[in-house]
Amino acid sequence: MEQIRPFPPTDLIDQAEEEEAIRLAPAADLKEWVIANWLTVGGHLHNPDHDHIAELLHDDETFLSFAWASSAAVAKKRMVLGQCEKVMFNQGGWKKARQEQQMRDWFGFVPVYLITVNASFCENSNDVEFCRLIDHELYHIGVERDEDGEIIYSDHTGLPKHYLAGHDVEVFFGETKRWGADANVKRLLEIAKNAPFVSEKNIAACCGNCVIN
Repeated sequence: MEQIRPFPPTDLIDQAEEEEAIRLAPAADLKEWVIANWLTVGGHLHNPDHDHIAELLHDDETFLSFAWASSAAVAKKRMVLGQCEKVMFNQGGWKKARQEQQMRDWFGFVPVYLITVNASFCENSNDVEFCRLIDHELYHIGVERDEDGEIIYSDHTGLPKHYLAGHDVEVFFGETKRWGADANVKRLLEIAKNAPFVSEKNIAACCGNCVIN
């Protein structure tokens, strides 16, 4: 069955432009689409690297939620198109209560992790760009593993132990130019020599749109 990838609500972007401010809104349809395509075995873009997320969501829907932001944020002079965060609140009185209330009003619960994506970018991006952004943010939900690479489970809950993961390779272009590639960059170069696992055909089947080259 052909699918159409989720698009942000146009009134979110329109209202943000009128107010000249960033507006945010819950993205329940995006969560459903991600579960169906990334986190379900047999999904068009199923990624086994994220199976630990699927395992948590199977037992607890509050583990992950998604939201649209009307435009990009700016951090360290760079445009931020997506952000994965472990939901944490300011302690103290009404601040914490206000922040928790916003989550409950949006989702009906307070999620453990929240992925927010730039609605303006998603509105205009092609399928490859959009899908790559979603996959990137999912990778920020890391799972603890032992020395043998096996997932570590909590003794208390019996579920995988998660953390907010940084990027696998964090290096400056100038640093690499001056000093050469470190072990992580060399590994990345070796991986880049291979054809991507996800083909344009897979993406088109998932999104129902033509892939723009």
